[in-house]
Amino acid sequence: MRPTLIDLGWFSLPSYYTMGMLGVIVGFFLLDREAKRQGLDRRVAFNAGVYAAIFGYFGARIQHIIFDGFFEIYLQKPIAMLYFWKGGLAFYGAIVLGSAAIVFYLTAVRRPVMRYLDLFTLPCALGLVLGRIGCTLNGCCFGKVSDGLLSLTFIVNGLSAKKQFTDTMLASLRDIPYPVIATQPIEAVLGFFLFLGLFFARKRVTKPGIMFGSWLIGYAVIRFIIEIFRDDERGLFFSGLLSTSQIIAALTIVLGVLLVLLPAEEERRSPDARPVEIPR
Repeated sequence: MRPTLIDLGWFSLPSYYTMGMLGVIVGFFLLDREAKRQGLDRRVAFNAGVYAAIFGYFGARIQHIIFDGFFEIYLQKPIAMLYFWKGGLAFYGAIVLGSAAIVFYLTAVRRPVMRYLDLFTLPCALGLVLGRIGCTLNGCCFGKVSDGLLSLTFIVNGLSAKKQFTDTMLASLRDIPYPVIATQPIEAVLGFFLFLGLFFARKRVTKPGIMFGSWLIGYAVIRFIIEIFRDDERGLFFSGLLSTSQIIAALTIVLGVLLVLLPAEEERRSPDARPVEIPR
């Protein structure tokens, strides 16, 4: 665990913020490469990515603050709602609002929504992996207490220690916390395998919507299971039976299945619907 990646006294670089920004940069690189490979308008793809990044940030903060059970805490210090570099970004919130922004933009400029939405599959998949590495360094999104093989021990006075102190498992925040299930790196590894599978399958997929739909399904299954083993505060419903992200995961599985199974919509008026020479 290393919440601050670089600390020079006069300048510090938070790990969570750094990995998040790295995910955005790498995401735009993959987005441009895929748009070029498929012969789609790279400027349109870039603009859609900008809208996704902006609205995705607000979506991530909204889910964390309102739906993950932190609203009353933030009301005590509203300015803290802007401290996104300290953590507090819910990935599913970014996907929901970011995807909505992409769809609205592509509809407004009359471009094939599913074809362009597929371009965001690899950026989202790899961005999730980098984000979970950031979570590991920051010490958030930790799992339940366990001394098993797949466990980690975080630093004194870290987020897992504070949770264990609140649960009266630790007598003091100066005590070394109990090891917890390594939910963050486990999700990162599984997410990376999902990314690799989609990366090698992308040239074989011809129907628009299958790539993004497959990622929605794959990640939803991973996330739903991982949530069972998490122990951080993140919003629970139905008497603690389901978390916010598990509810969203269930809904995105349905959406992903629809994207994969429904017939492709013909977008005859789009300039991208006719053959385009791919720049070399």
